[in-house]
Amino acid sequence: MDPRTVPLLYLSAAAGLVMVVGGIWLIYKEKIYIDRETKQVTEVETPFGKFKTNVPALVLFVLGFVPLIYPIAKSVQFFKQVQIEGAVKADKFPVTVYAIIKLDTLQKDGHFVLPVPQLQDVPDYRILYLVNGTISDETTVDVRKVKDGKFELQPSTFSGGGGKSLVPDPIPPVPEEFAQTGG
Repeated sequence: MDPRTVPLLYLSAAAGLVMVVGGIWLIYKEKIYIDRETKQVTEVETPFGKFKTNVPALVLFVLGFVPLIYPIAKSVQFFKQVQIEGAVKADKFPVTVYAIIKLDTLQKDGHFVLPVPQLQDVPDYRILYLVNGTISDETTVDVRKVKDGKFELQPSTFSGGGGKSLVPDPIPPVPEEFAQTGG
């Protein structure tokens, strides 16, 4: 979802709320009449009983739900969840599995589940497997190929160390010619 459309969704919800509340107020006060000369209001019979109202206020009330509900329905589509699942077998632990904003740490061999949002602008998730602070494996998941809200990864096996360390190499000492002398 484009962030520039979010204010429009808030505006739509506010307009819908004004229409619904305005419709309720007009129905309650019987301010809009069908016939201005006779000032006759319409009587509506519902399962809850009879009440007097006027059709324009009732239509305003009902139509107000469309702009009020639309932003909610749009945001539900935006935050659809996808589960990335897989299994790990390793001889060193902990194994941490990252997928952008979610992670799962395994303290023994087993299954993991990473619920992540299925964003329109992010078709791929990069999955990192960290074993004792080193990247032991990485893969990419294309969430456009998800079936039934789940993506099953191939089981991964890790043995020994290896991999790229996340801890930077130590900083080399400052050469003598650049060292500060008292002062």
